[in-house]
Amino acid sequence: MRVKPLGQSPKVWQVIEKKNKDGKLMKFTIQEIPEDRYEDAIQHMCTYFLADEPTCQCLNLSLSLSLSQIIFIFRMIPKEKKLFIFYYNYSLYLFHVTFYSILFVDAKNDPLFLHDINVLWRTLLPEGISVAAFIDNPNGSKSIIAGLNVLSVDVKNQKDKLSDYQFKSEKLKNTYEILNKTKLVYERYDVDKHIYAVGLSVEPDYRGYGLSKELLKVRDLIGSAYGVPATATAFTSMISQKSAAGAGFEEFLTTNFADVVDKDGKEYFPNINSKAFKIMGKRINTAQ
Repeated sequence: MRVKPLGQSPKVWQVIEKKNKDGKLMKFTIQEIPEDRYEDAIQHMCTYFLADEPTCQCLNLSLSLSLSQIIFIFRMIPKEKKLFIFYYNYSLYLFHVTFYSILFVDAKNDPLFLHDINVLWRTLLPEGISVAAFIDNPNGSKSIIAGLNVLSVDVKNQKDKLSDYQFKSEKLKNTYEILNKTKLVYERYDVDKHIYAVGLSVEPDYRGYGLSKELLKVRDLIGSAYGVPATATAFTSMISQKSAAGAGFEEFLTTNFADVVDKDGKEYFPNINSKAFKIMGKRINTAQ
């Protein structure tokens, strides 16, 4: 459901300051993601969320290195070697194609997973309430997306935008069905709609500063501004669960990943690097 009026400019919810490891202040602007940054938001999620979120990492990646580790290694390559890579692939664009192909479209993986999750994000971003933490780029170009949270609103007893989507990836379809339990919020708080999320991510260079908690805390402001009295999300990692608790979320349901099995009784998320997922939520004060 769209709750943000059409044509309304992106709202700035909060400006926060954090000290970096050198003691210097970093200023982050947490705001609704502008339309001209949607592609950057998608790229951020493909680069960091898919590499680090436990279920995506378990089902979709076959490399022993995480994407953040590969990016770190790439950054350490001397400039002249990077240029050689770019020329070898004829263009920066082709380098990206090759890079993502290695990571996400390996024959051992489900190439449709990436397609489907991109469709989900591209469906929800135009609703206009997804948020990102932006920080000025030191080289003077467009600001950096340090972290973001893709958001939408569900209304009780109404189909949401994703209800009729025909998944091409069986893996993502099953994962979505397993985790899509945020409607518990309706019984818990006796409300008629709630904010939910399809991805929370922080860029590795900006982890350790509490940005995920800050991104979750602004849901109070979002719900209050748009008249949405509650929020609920499936949190799959211990880090995100801790951030949610710090932002005032409470647990509705906890499910051990080892207990999630397919029709043959086999674990659906074998060797996942998380013990359990939690459905967590909170009330939002909508009184103006």
